[in-house]
Amino acid sequence: MKLFQKSSRALTGILAFSVFSFYSINSFGQFDTAPTYYDGVRDALIRNCAECHRDDAPNLGGISAPFSVFSYEQAKVWAPVIALRLQDGTMPPWGAHRQHQGTFKNERYISDFDKALIINWVERGALEGDALARTAHQEFGKTFANNVPSQASDGSLWWMGVPDALVAFPEPIEVCEEASDWQPTIRMELADGDLSQPRWVKATEIRPGSSTMHHSVSNYLGVAVPGRGPQVYPDGWGFLLPADPFISINMHYAKDAGPGTAVEDNTAGGFLFYEPGDIIDYVVENTIPMNTDIVIPPGDPNYMATHEHVIEDDILLLALAPHAHYRGKAVKLELELPGVDEIETLLWVPDYDFNWQFHYEYHEPRFVPAGAKLYVTWWFDNSLDNPANPDSTAEVRYGPRSVDEMMNARYYFTKAQPQGIVVGEKFQKV
Repeated sequence: MKLFQKSSRALTGILAFSVFSFYSINSFGQFDTAPTYYDGVRDALIRNCAECHRDDAPNLGGISAPFSVFSYEQAKVWAPVIALRLQDGTMPPWGAHRQHQGTFKNERYISDFDKALIINWVERGALEGDALARTAHQEFGKTFANNVPSQASDGSLWWMGVPDALVAFPEPIEVCEEASDWQPTIRMELADGDLSQPRWVKATEIRPGSSTMHHSVSNYLGVAVPGRGPQVYPDGWGFLLPADPFISINMHYAKDAGPGTAVEDNTAGGFLFYEPGDIIDYVVENTIPMNTDIVIPPGDPNYMATHEHVIEDDILLLALAPHAHYRGKAVKLELELPGVDEIETLLWVPDYDFNWQFHYEYHEPRFVPAGAKLYVTWWFDNSLDNPANPDSTAEVRYGPRSVDEMMNARYYFTKAQPQGIVVGEKFQKV
């Protein structure tokens, strides 16, 4: 069985302001003058693409951008691909329908003007323009685009900041030539820092050591999937890491088997801690509503499965993180509040892409009362029309292998009542 994977496409950044002051669009959808890189296009590329398309591109779940939009030479070489991906909607990758614009942090919606400007630049020769007359530098918001990774003492780069504690494999993992779908669970050992005392965690990051990593799940480090960066909690939110913790990580490697395909992986993980005296009001938990009874018929292009989940306590909902495998097509999460007739759409992803599994974190965590119901609906494409489908002739059930499927709807939350925990004191409240 040959495993087909969608091509990796690099993460892009956040929409800011338009450049109407530089160009106007005529009645034919063309610009009156040919756009140039240094007169507007560069800024549009940086606004929408520089979160990953940069020289120090972050590794997000094993994916790194192949070029930098800060370089005219690189942008020109990749210009046809840039236009193609903008036209087919795969760039910028985000998933969440535009109806959610303004709801989640780090959203990646490109304006119609920026999209038209970049495509027109490509179609009219990807001209350089005058570097000395470039448009003034713009502030692009607080994103990876104007941040730089932090370098730890061992030379490793971390987007959440230099870890207070670093964990790693006891020795590099050899993914042998014969392996195609392998899921070892490995204990990670302390490589740097001190874990002899309980610590309150404010951020975690998994740094993939191989592009063959399909995804990974750790009991304390969280989740690493394609397109997802570090987990950084809001101020006053976090979880308690016990003293001398047993930190395990389930690695899922997926690659073609055969001579010359062996790879070495040295995935690492890092923690950032709160300092003594800091206040933790909200202890983060997560749960995974799922339907494990799915049976997707061979060739079915639009198999639908549902699941109902009751929220038992008053909570603050922090983030949503749906997950499926290669046949995942679309997902909708809906919320029904007690005593309310209308059902609200929390998240609608009409074109799910396994290569880009996002952590949709609310700008402001939202209150959800006890008794609310979460309705999960997934659609799957098991047909030949799905280029990522490993085998359209197979009947597919829920399972851990990449050739199986999952129908998950993980969400992150805390109890609604503030806890007032003082870091360094034994759960003493303010």
